[in-house]
Amino acid sequence: MEQSLSIAILAYPGSLKSAVYGLQDILGHAARISDTGMKLDLLEDFSAAVDRYDAVVLPPSAGTVRLEEVPALPAFLQHLHGRGAVVCSACTGLTFVAAAGLAEGRKVTTHWGLEQRLSAAYPDLRLDTDRLLIEYSDLITAGGLMAWVDLALALIERFLGYPVAVATARHFIVDFRRRDQRRFRRFLPELRHGDASILKVQHFLETRSGDDVSVADMVRTSGLPARTFQRRFKLATGLAPKQYL
Repeated sequence: MEQSLSIAILAYPGSLKSAVYGLQDILGHAARISDTGMKLDLLEDFSAAVDRYDAVVLPPSAGTVRLEEVPALPAFLQHLHGRGAVVCSACTGLTFVAAAGLAEGRKVTTHWGLEQRLSAAYPDLRLDTDRLLIEYSDLITAGGLMAWVDLALALIERFLGYPVAVATARHFIVDFRRRDQRRFRRFLPELRHGDASILKVQHFLETRSGDDVSVADMVRTSGLPARTFQRRFKLATGLAPKQYL
């Protein structure tokens, strides 16, 4: 059995049960056929102390998302994101991503019917609802109510490989077409190394894609002495800072 993988499905109040259980079925099947040890948790309490997950998934809701019903969830997301989790949302789940401030000026997607409401609530949110899936190394957002299927397959492809994602799609008889070319041209580095200072730098770089960033900027962001940063960055990511840039 290969290295274990830990994923949490966040069953917040009002979350769509068909999506919650469907995510369990699809991700669980992929783990079985790939012989990967997967810890797949269904979480409803977001005030409990949790160390880390490789990914956390916000399914869509059956109705309007009410932040006041789950006030602890945005901070919960911030904590796990800071520990290296890939934060994923489908449809209305983007509300919690926006509340946690994890988009950070990057384009994200959700159901087109939510665009006006979310834009009014979060003026800095950059929505592109023409796209079904938008993927970064630390954040994946998906569009409509059924886009959780595409989101699950994207997670399977990332962590378990393309052949496993294709086999899973065939088993459930769903399309596995690339509706977003981002994964073919974006660098998706390792975030699960456990070095918080280096992860902080990686998150910093994700929000400044295309900007003129230097190794000196990376060192300043890390808060580490330059030589210590160089050593720990290479150890964590497998690449020297210049190669990574």
